[in-house]
Amino acid sequence: MGWESAGFSYLCVMIRPALLLLLFQVWVVRASGQAAVNPFDLLHRLPKEMIAATEAEASALAVNPFEVVAHRAPGISQVLSENKTEVFQPFSILPRGNGLSSTLLFGLLVAMFAVLTLSVAANRSAVGKAWRGFLNDNALTQAQREATGIVGSTPYYLLYLNFLLNIGLFIFLVIRFFTNDRFNNAPFLFICLLGGAGIFLSKHLIFSIIRYLFPVESEINRYNFLIIIFNCILGLFLVPFNFMIAFGSESFYQGLLVFWVLGLVTIFYVYRSLRALNIGSKFLVSDQFHFLLYLCTVEVAPVVLLAKLAIMQF
Repeated sequence: MGWESAGFSYLCVMIRPALLLLLFQVWVVRASGQAAVNPFDLLHRLPKEMIAATEAEASALAVNPFEVVAHRAPGISQVLSENKTEVFQPFSILPRGNGLSSTLLFGLLVAMFAVLTLSVAANRSAVGKAWRGFLNDNALTQAQREATGIVGSTPYYLLYLNFLLNIGLFIFLVIRFFTNDRFNNAPFLFICLLGGAGIFLSKHLIFSIIRYLFPVESEINRYNFLIIIFNCILGLFLVPFNFMIAFGSESFYQGLLVFWVLGLVTIFYVYRSLRALNIGSKFLVSDQFHFLLYLCTVEVAPVVLLAKLAIMQF
């Protein structure tokens, strides 16, 4: 009996902690079950606060793995808010610096004057014929008739070469004046010489394509020769003015010369356009669309584009 009572006492002692542990586990499970969302709860019987909390927990737990989230690059909102837009400067790659020596510029002007002397010596009467063709349509027709073959056309080509060199140098001097010598260097001078020649020669190339595609050979030949004559005369005017602009002592007088020559070039261009209307008058009546298309694309658009680029740069 003593042994049985001792065993019973020991069993009671062991059962008491086990019951306490079981009750603690039941309490924990019940508390967590109350905090979780019960899908079997009747929501219309629950208080409004509990319904709102239940719906919030359900929406937080209901994550759709297939939902597409908009991607945004890191830092893009900051860039958009700051609006760091850079100004487009097409001439920013051009060489800058004030490294052009006066000796090199003077040597180039002497070489251009030598080209002019050679062109005049090749045929002295060509200058007079070009001047008369510049003033009169009948003289232009006669000069065009005589400018056939290598012998007849060579003096005009030499005068035209003199114009291409001087117009490129004039472009360089104008840009140097308006930019306060920021582009006063030999590479930029070379770019201006090539660019000026390329602009005018590309125009003659366009005329050759038009002459090949459309039956306007006679009118294109006459307009081509008109451009050559006008540019030859303009080249003669540019020679002394380039000397004065390049080596003028006062910036004020240089500015006067620059604007005076720009006005002279404008007058030449307007006068040549009026003379060209006489050549293309029949197309102005019969083919207005094609005439306006040529006028806008070949004559007006390049000038406007170059002016716009210059304004954006300077």
